[in-house]
Amino acid sequence: MRSVVRLRGWLRGMDRESACVLLAWKETVRSENGTGAFQHVYSRIQVLDAPADLPDGEYQVAFGHQQLQVTRRRGLWLSNWNDKQETGRSDVA
Repeated sequence: MRSVVRLRGWLRGMDRESACVLLAWKETVRSENGTGAFQHVYSRIQVLDAPADLPDGEYQVAFGHQQLQVTRRRGLWLSNWNDKQETGRSDVA
């Protein structure tokens, strides 16, 4: 099952730290470890809401137990990953 979710995140970079809101695709898939458990897989992460005064540059955004690198350029947030890359899994027993 696939859904679009809002997540709370934390940005770190350019000597700044700040809370943010993210938009992500969340899919529930069977675990590959053979237990039959399900996992949440997040992808296509976008920074939706972050302080406007953050300078352009490289940041790490953390959400749950995952992190990914993003870039702020001319006030726009860009994810530094391709659509086929998974950003993280979390077990759902």
